[in-house]
Amino acid sequence: MFSYKSRYCVAAAMAAMAALTGHVEARDIDLQSIGYFQFSPLPPTLVAQTDTLLLSDSPEYVGPVGGTLSAGTINGNGRIYFYHVNEMDQPHKIAIVLENQTAYPNTVHVMRQLKSVATPDYFAAGRDLSRKDLEQPLNESPNARPLYSLSIPPQGRKLIFSDLEQTPVYQDALFTGIVDIKTEAPVFARVMMLPMGIDAVDASHWAKNLPIDEIQLRGTYTGSKRNMEVTTPFDTTLGGAFVEIGNDREDMFINGVDEMQNKAFVRDRGNYGVSYTLKIPTKGNEPFRLYFNPLGGPYSGSFTVKALHQQGARRGQTDTRTYHIGGADGISALGDGTILDSRIMGNYNAGDLLTLNFMPAGASNLPIRFLLIPESLANPQKHQTIAVNVPKDVKDSLGHPTQGATQIPVGPIGGKDSNKGTVDTTKSTLTPSKQAENIAHEETKKLSDKAAAEAKKEAQLKKSKEAEETLARKKAEEAKLAAEKAEMARKAAEAKHAEIERKMAEKAEADRKAAELKAAQEAQAAKEKAALEAKKAEEMRQAEEAKRIEAARKAELERQAEKARKTEEVRKAELARIEAARKAEAERVEAARKAEAARIAAEERRLEEERRIEAARVEAARKAEEARKAAEAKARFEAQRAAEKAALEAKRAEEERLAAEAKRAEEVRKAEEARIEAARKAEQARLAEEARKAEQERLAAERAEAERQAAEARRIAEERYQAHLEAERKAEAARQQALAQAEVERKAKERAEAIQRVKEQQENARRRAELARQQIEAERKAAQAAKIGPSFNELDDIHEDTPNVTIPNAVSIDELTKPRPTASQNTRRRDQRQPQVPQNQQYVQVNPMPTAPVAPLTPQNEQQNEEQNPPRIYPLG
Repeated sequence: MFSYKSRYCVAAAMAAMAALTGHVEARDIDLQSIGYFQFSPLPPTLVAQTDTLLLSDSPEYVGPVGGTLSAGTINGNGRIYFYHVNEMDQPHKIAIVLENQTAYPNTVHVMRQLKSVATPDYFAAGRDLSRKDLEQPLNESPNARPLYSLSIPPQGRKLIFSDLEQTPVYQDALFTGIVDIKTEAPVFARVMMLPMGIDAVDASHWAKNLPIDEIQLRGTYTGSKRNMEVTTPFDTTLGGAFVEIGNDREDMFINGVDEMQNKAFVRDRGNYGVSYTLKIPTKGNEPFRLYFNPLGGPYSGSFTVKALHQQGARRGQTDTRTYHIGGADGISALGDGTILDSRIMGNYNAGDLLTLNFMPAGASNLPIRFLLIPESLANPQKHQTIAVNVPKDVKDSLGHPTQGATQIPVGPIGGKDSNKGTVDTTKSTLTPSKQAENIAHEETKKLSDKAAAEAKKEAQLKKSKEAEETLARKKAEEAKLAAEKAEMARKAAEAKHAEIERKMAEKAEADRKAAELKAAQEAQAAKEKAALEAKKAEEMRQAEEAKRIEAARKAELERQAEKARKTEEVRKAELARIEAARKAEAERVEAARKAEAARIAAEERRLEEERRIEAARVEAARKAEEARKAAEAKARFEAQRAAEKAALEAKRAEEERLAAEAKRAEEVRKAEEARIEAARKAEQARLAEEARKAEQERLAAERAEAERQAAEARRIAEERYQAHLEAERKAEAARQQALAQAEVERKAKERAEAIQRVKEQQENARRRAELARQQIEAERKAAQAAKIGPSFNELDDIHEDTPNVTIPNAVSIDELTKPRPTASQNTRRRDQRQPQVPQNQQYVQVNPMPTAPVAPLTPQNEQQNEEQNPPRIYPLG
């Protein structure tokens, strides 16, 4: 299976194929120009591997005699996979015999059996089985019905897959196939290559076990079904990525034992015969493409991709497509001598869950990669790509229909050649569905013509190949006829000589009666002559036989020399490929290291920039806080003008905030419109695809059905457009409501600030009035005390003989210095306090006395009360 089996005739087949076709560059995308070597790896994780695999691939090249190729035990669900080339002159067959080695009857259910074509084209055989594996999938449900069941008695043997009895494998032809079975008890299975007409069950008793070759691809393994999953979703915003399969790192090769060699340890290097189920989750905000990229060498096989839509209008729906690499696409295999070949495997939306099903194709090489490339990276020239259906009557060289959908580039948008391959819709009044229908019709016609030309070319190649095979068979038949004629001539000469001898004997007998002595002498002479002629004829026959043997020996020597030369060439080519792969891997590792270093440096720069921005933001916030505190302090000690200025500045700040909020809302609205527009375009693309499919079906259906589908598409588009308008209207209403709410909050804040300012003014006025009252009261008491009490001269005139002198109505120093209640210590309500009217004519600001009990005021009621009853100014005195 691997390309390094250089010593066998696969090299000759590949060389002949390359000479006939040459290496076709099969690159659906220029990987180097989009940074292929900087793509991020998405390592898959093994979730489960189940069921038994009996692999039969060593010896791959069977000869000079047949025998038992592989054998092993299967218990429960199992698969038998064979892959062999007949190197013998005569046609042979593959036979599979099951043996019940237990003491009880055993029932075996055959669930599926597949076989490829037997052909010297190894890639054709491998991809044929890969295609059939996906076209006829194994039913794994518990209630699945088998193709047939058989009961094997104790120590008995039975043949399965009887179709192989009628499938001859000619010299140098490759033949491969699989059988899926389910057993109730262990069975011992044998895979044999036997001459046609030999009873397989009887031969299983005496057929010789053939030795394993150096590749060692045979034995019993666990894991014919392998489920893998990528744990890290592919993010379309982070650039290209890849998932690598068959590298013996993330995807390890399965291990087993060879029961024909006393259970020796073996490895399935390539996991051939294993059915893969690979899941790849995605996320992001833009579409992406999936590409197949072979790394280990030429690859030719089939893959099924299931896309589960997890968002958008098709949420919960699944699209399934099968892609065939090699054969019908004009090349024998992809990736011959390069790691940059690629084949597109569909366009998908971010958020889709991809599930890939495949089995590594025989004759192909591993590892392989699945590339996930965002549309903006994969299509920098903005090529449009549409999917059209290939006519079902187009077939490849094996007679299989081609894949149902093909991606066709329409042309670059906005480029120099934007008018090529597109339909001019600038001046057209057709509806989008009709335009899509016209595009699909034109592209379908182009593809049909191309497919017909390719089919014609394929038919001509097949016809020429059949003519060459017919000519070769004719020459072989002519050589066989010439040999038969020579043999008939030799037999005729011998018969002629025998007839001459008989006639001469009869004549001698007749003459003997006349002259016995003379007749005896003549008979002796004739006998000697006949013996001499017979000896000469025998010598001539032996000389001819020796010449034929010598010619055959020389031809065999020349064939062996040619085979050795080609083997050496293939070995050198394989060494060169391995060296190139090693260099490429080293370059990839170095590029990955550089990319990681650049990413780390960019991350550090980003973190440093974020720290700088955060520090600047903190400093700006600190300064703003200091400025706010300074403004508040200044507002407390300054006049009304400063307060009004601060209010204006706050208003401007609020207006700027509202403007920023409006700008952000506008950006969000534009982003939502862009998202809706992208969804609309995606929906239009989907409708266009449905229209193209409808166009294909319209060739066999009535025009009324196509018109109904177009009307349905237009109705859906109109409904979606109305839904879009309704969503925009609701968004605008929500935005207006948010603006109104913000205006209400702003006005409430302004009213609260105005109330607070009035309260502060009132509090300052009360404090000033209280201070003035205290001062007047102190002056009044001092004046009264001075009026009633003695003078200072009298107070000074005190004799020592006066024991007690009492000053009526005197005020002590403690009384004068006693603290007076402040406004904050006065716990009475402002409206319950009587205005103090001093003697002077100063003015103070107080509230009027209420005439009725006043309920507790809310901020709104208090503001309304102050607006309706403004403070009055009363004269003092």
